[in-house]
Amino acid sequence: MAYATVDDVSVRLGRALTTAETAQVTAWLDDLEAMVLSRVPDFAEQVAAGDIPAGVVRSVFATAIIRVLNNPKGLRQHTVSIDDFSRTETVDSALSSGALYLTDEEWGLLSPGSSGDAFTITPYNAARLAGYWSSPTTWESY
Repeated sequence: MAYATVDDVSVRLGRALTTAETAQVTAWLDDLEAMVLSRVPDFAEQVAAGDIPAGVVRSVFATAIIRVLNNPKGLRQHTVSIDDFSRTETVDSALSSGALYLTDEEWGLLSPGSSGDAFTITPYNAARLAGYWSSPTTWESY
């Protein structure tokens, strides 16, 4: 199932894509779909049910692809000097690593039903231990 199209990417990018870019974008759309389905197996059902809005999916997919199109090498700085030639390139992974990926925020948009308890630790047999904390008696009485 196509969650986003080449046209969705082109419109959000603000320009027409070249033939080579169109082929790349088509492949990247397939890659993103595979990535999402590997992490959220019932993704298609959630989109069909409206739990995840189709517009959000299009936007997330297009944003991830535009991130790579705008900065395919993941550069922050590129310097070229002419006399006594010099060339400097600095990678900026904050903007783009040059790889196709989804940010944590984007993953959150694509899996809204996930629990917020990722970093909650519940002790083993917590109900039994709760009595120890609230009991007015001392530890020695146990």
